[in-house]
Amino acid sequence: MKVVAIVGPSESGKTKLIESLIRYFRQQGLECGVLKLAEEEIELDEKGKDSWRFGQAGASQVGVLTKEKFFFLKNFKDQYSWLRIITDYFLGVDLLLIEGGKKVSDFKKIFLAKNSEDLKSVEFIENLIAVVSDEKFNSTLPHFYPYQIKELAKFLLENLSPMDPLIQIKVDGQIIPLNPFVESMIKELVQAMIRPLKNIPANPRLISILLKK
Repeated sequence: MKVVAIVGPSESGKTKLIESLIRYFRQQGLECGVLKLAEEEIELDEKGKDSWRFGQAGASQVGVLTKEKFFFLKNFKDQYSWLRIITDYFLGVDLLLIEGGKKVSDFKKIFLAKNSEDLKSVEFIENLIAVVSDEKFNSTLPHFYPYQIKELAKFLLENLSPMDPLIQIKVDGQIIPLNPFVESMIKELVQAMIRPLKNIPANPRLISILLKK
């Protein structure tokens, strides 16, 4: 999985750019996920509804299943790292596009500018790999116009490194660090175990094994 954050001022077109990238990647047969970082606290659950009451009663996780969708509500805890959130919920996608997160240092970023004034903040953004704007500007960073979706998508596929770890083991919710040798050994063992099984894809994107007592 590859991860990139789309950052920029409000109303700069981040959502529209992400929509366009999703459509292009889907045409290439790639699965996309999106994580939106909200600057202010929002409440998706409605006070008084059954799901809200379950949470108020003390449930740490609440799910709502309809005929077409599944909603999952979970209280955020301080010890949750970005890696934990991504690996818990987005491991099954090829690309994760994050809207927002200019101050988060964990991800590579694309900056979307509305005007020349916005471009002045480029030098202060950590892990910035490219800029998207209507105005061309002098910089060593690659520049794309908002309509260059194909070119930007190709740039991301070529310049984003897959996110580690490719192998993950969690024990009671805690991620267990693995060295490269152990990762390789587990990968080969699991692939050998499932190879004789029926109805297994030739190149599965994600293999999950859950062992619960």
